[in-house]
Amino acid sequence: MAQLNPAEAENYRARSKSFLERWQQAMQRWEQQAAPLKGVAIVVYHKDLSYLIHWLGMREAGALEPKPGLPPTTAHLSELLARLAKAPAIAIVRAAYNDPRAGAWLSERGKMPVVVLPFTVGGTDKAQDLFGLFDDTMARLLAISGAAIK
Repeated sequence: MAQLNPAEAENYRARSKSFLERWQQAMQRWEQQAAPLKGVAIVVYHKDLSYLIHWLGMREAGALEPKPGLPPTTAHLSELLARLAKAPAIAIVRAAYNDPRAGAWLSERGKMPVVVLPFTVGGTDKAQDLFGLFDDTMARLLAISGAAIK
C-alpha cells in the first residue's frame, strides 16, 4: 500500500506496526486461555479445522465427512459412533454453513454437544473483526471443555 500511495506510507507503516503488536498480545492471550484444550478430542465436520486443532493442541477424534467434500453417510456415521465408544470426544464442531443433520445424529447417539464456530468475520454477533472472530471461537471451545476465559 505504501508503494501505491506514497503520501500515506507512514500511516500504513504505523497502522501495520500497531496491528502486529496487538496481534502478538492477542496470540499470547489465546494460547494461555487454550491451555485447558490441550489433548481434548473433538469430532469435526470437515478437515478445515486442522490448523486450529493443531495450534491449540487438541485432537481430532474423527470427521463427519468420510473424505473431505463427501457428505456423511449413515454407514460412516455408525462406524464413527462405534469408534467414539472406545475413544470418546467431548463435542462435535462445525461451521454454520455445514449441514447440521449429521452432527445432530451423532450428537444424539453419542451424547455430546454440537458446537457451531464462527467461520469468518461477521459469522456471529461477537465476531465483528479478526480479534472478535478468535475471541468468540476460543470462548465456544472453552465452553465445551468446561473452562472459562480468564
